[in-house]
Amino acid sequence: MKRVFTAAIVAISIYGMFGCSITGGMRRHQTTAGLTQLTPRERSQSQEQSQESPTPPTPSSPATSDSAVVHLMDSEVVDGERVGALAIEEVTIVAKMRSLPERNGKVTIDFMVKIPKELLGRGSSVVITPCLHRLGGEESLQELTIRGITFDRLQRRDYWQYEKYINRHPYDSVRVAEIFNRFVKFPRHQDPRLDSLSEHRSHITYYYSQDVPTDKIEKRMLITIKGQVVGLDKSRYTTPPSDTLTYLVSSMLSFLDRSPRYRIKIIDKYKTIEDRHHIRFRVNETRLIDTLSNNGQELDDISVLLTQVIEQQEFHVDTITLTATASPEGGYAHNNQLAERRAESLRDYLVERCGDCVGEMLTVRWIAEDWTRLRELIIEDEEVPNGESIIKIIDSHEGLDSREMAIRRLHPQGYSYIKKRLYPQLRGVNFKYNLRRVGMVKDTIHTTELDTTYARGVELLEGREYAKALYILHRYNDRNTVIAHLSMGHDGQALEMLQGLPTTAINEYLRAIAHSRLGQKEQGRRLFESACRLDAKMRFRANLDPEIRELLKP
Repeated sequence: MKRVFTAAIVAISIYGMFGCSITGGMRRHQTTAGLTQLTPRERSQSQEQSQESPTPPTPSSPATSDSAVVHLMDSEVVDGERVGALAIEEVTIVAKMRSLPERNGKVTIDFMVKIPKELLGRGSSVVITPCLHRLGGEESLQELTIRGITFDRLQRRDYWQYEKYINRHPYDSVRVAEIFNRFVKFPRHQDPRLDSLSEHRSHITYYYSQDVPTDKIEKRMLITIKGQVVGLDKSRYTTPPSDTLTYLVSSMLSFLDRSPRYRIKIIDKYKTIEDRHHIRFRVNETRLIDTLSNNGQELDDISVLLTQVIEQQEFHVDTITLTATASPEGGYAHNNQLAERRAESLRDYLVERCGDCVGEMLTVRWIAEDWTRLRELIIEDEEVPNGESIIKIIDSHEGLDSREMAIRRLHPQGYSYIKKRLYPQLRGVNFKYNLRRVGMVKDTIHTTELDTTYARGVELLEGREYAKALYILHRYNDRNTVIAHLSMGHDGQALEMLQGLPTTAINEYLRAIAHSRLGQKEQGRRLFESACRLDAKMRFRANLDPEIRELLKP
């Protein structure tokens, strides 16, 4: 370790003696990295070479360059750092293949990065960052990092010293950050990648491949690269953005059926609106008090709906029925009289508040003891003690007063629960509005209207929000539903759905893709030829879809 450190110091001292920087020669020679797109054949060859090559080093063990080339040049100091500005030559881009197939909501971008060995000095580190330009701005993709052998050893030594010091002298988080900056002069980049490197006489090439989600990408994708070289003498430069690689995203969306879909709407002559509210009265009183409990809000809600129904122009109001209901607590005769007067009290309040026309429309009814609703509530509530036995009592006793007495005597716990939890739900008022559509003679009319739900599903599909689109479209079982399934990789479901669709060029082509993905190449070839016979343009589309290219291989 001491020998490595001494070598690094000697190297830095030599650069200082000549008044130059480690990165200086790169400016003099206009050294730059190249960026090249690939044809399908070149991509296949690069992938095969990557699979045959030895296991690449991990990000924590980056590749190193053993170059000993030293370039001397003048440098300038900016903000305490020696900086070399580099004017990069124009990058030559060979754009032989510009189309990328989208599958499962993503595309795989790949290209070759050519890095001259002049960039790979022993005492420097090179970071190449591809940048994706998408809606909303620029996004940096995973970095490629290559460090010179001396740079790498010195960096490792810094981290070793830092960890050793921290283990012996534990500090809080703020202090640890200060210590890190003291020991580590060149921090490592987070999650760099390094694989598929090929070395040549004057340069190395790197096959870069990464999956990119397409949810916020338009049909056209733009990729640039930028780089940074850092020397042990702290000299550095940042390359300007490269020229742009352009990729066209091809997806199943070109097969979308954008025709509007309509649905049959049944219009009824008659319409009924039902509304229920809970109005509180004091015990044994019939006077309506709007400040009691939540009565004020309940009365406001009743008045608003009542006014809206009366003033709307689409329907005639035939009748409005107000039905007050009460609980079985107490004698039936008393409850009947109480419910009637309370219903009339509410009617009088509404007439005074909303006008005399309301009084002409309102029909007042009341239910002294709402045993029907009570029976339903007991069935729904599994916590009622002895609920089944209480239901039998309700069904077997015709006398209403005797029912309550039997329940209270035979099942006191159940009665106590019902009185506390269920009786308050019975004390309320129901409104039933019976309406008739203006100018309509027949009882029903069938008409068509735009299916806005389906249109929303297609909109989500066009925006590549496949899961949300499928949630809407799954019930329609048409071509757009198939496209949503294929885009999410549901190949079996898509193929099953395609069997029930008409034989068209597009449907045959989609069947061929599904069969290809499922490994059924013979059926896929036959369906592809069928699609081409129906529409000759399908043969040109095949160049965009890897599944079809796979079928056409000898």
